[in-house]
Parts: sequence; structure tokens; C-alpha cells
Amino acid sequence: MALDRADIERLLALVNDELEKSDVTGEIYLVGGAVMCLAFNARASTKNLDAYFEPAKTIRDAATRIADRESYAADWLNDAVKGYLSPHGDYEPYLDLSNLKVFVARPEYLLAMKCLAMRLGGEFHDEDDVRFLLRYLNISSYQAAVESVTKYYPVEQFPQKALYALEEILEP
Repeated sequence: MALDRADIERLLALVNDELEKSDVTGEIYLVGGAVMCLAFNARASTKNLDAYFEPAKTIRDAATRIADRESYAADWLNDAVKGYLSPHGDYEPYLDLSNLKVFVARPEYLLAMKCLAMRLGGEFHDEDDVRFLLRYLNISSYQAAVESVTKYYPVEQFPQKALYALEEILEP
């Protein structure tokens, strides 16, 4: 089930409500397609919300209750991306609710993550997202793109296919 901007904001409000019932304050750090929908309005929807969140167990349990109650996929909010986060990643505030603060990856960091993932194929949005972020950041050369993304990850971490795709996007 695709989640559009309104769905995402409603689900985040429901997480806030669940945290409020438990008198817990939490934080969610969004990356991926959710940021492309929310912060940049670059696409209509995403399959799920990839994020890092704290307190992890409390928010995961809240998301599970919401999924069951609202008939959403069990992984609508997931932290599978946590192993790919950069220690240099940076975020900006997006929502400040009573018991939940939501942050979104800054465009430079999101570009680096999208380049690192660079899943190619019609079912993926990485190449379109990279193209959008390069335009958004006014990056027009391969060298400038590499300099930007290596602020977050060493160049050795990027799969060769990602570097080739980035070069092809910028220097056809």
C-alpha cells in the first residue's frame, strides 16, 4: 500500500498519540522515500517509512498497534536502514508534536544515501530521486557530486554501479 503525504502525516500523528498514552517522548529520523514525499514533494508516495527512532522498542510497538488497527503493512515504519546510516548524517526538524519530534534527512545526506543504495530498475525510485536531488542542490558535475556524497561515506563504500550511474546521470 502506497503512503502519500497525508497518510504519512496522519500515521506520525497516531504514533504521537500512542506515545502520549504512555507518557513517553520519542524521536523519528526519516530517510528515503518518505523525505522525498514530505520535505521535497518530489514524488506522490512511498511504500514505507525508513527511519531511525528512539525509544526503538516503544515506537516499534506503537507502529505495530497502528498497523493492526488501521490495516497497514506491519513494516510501514521500519528501522532496517539503521545499518546504512552515516555517523556524519544530518537532519532538520520537520514536525514537533506533543510527544514526538520528527526529523528529515538534509538533502545532501539524502543524496549520499540514495547514491549508496542506487537500486536500478522500474520498481525503484533511487535514480529519479538522485536526479531530483542533484537539481535541487545545483550539482551539475560528477566531481562535485562525489565530493558531496563522500562527506557522509567513503568513496570505497559506493558500489561501482552507483558511481557509473551517477557519472551517466551527470555527464551523458
